[in-house]
Amino acid sequence: MLGIYFDSDDDAEELVKALEGEGYATTLRREAFAGEEDWEDRAWVLLVEPFDDRVVEMVDVYGGWLPGDDRLPDDPAALPDQPKRLKD
Repeated sequence: MLGIYFDSDDDAEELVKALEGEGYATTLRREAFAGEEDWEDRAWVLLVEPFDDRVVEMVDVYGGWLPGDDRLPDDPAALPDQPKRLKD
């Protein structure tokens, strides 16, 4: 079973609701990457059964990512027009 990773539990929980509404079984948990010691920095991992093409479509909508997914997002992030100024 593949995991879907999220930085935010809010995004993950939205996808859980959507998937469970369509009849998927889900498990949401936290997972540390190598070298992470701070609990708050750990990613949220969503396990889905069955994992199919519909799940992959929904990952893109809800802001998660899949390990090894090298596809680029449809719309790149907007860049600022001006440099960010530091306040004194």
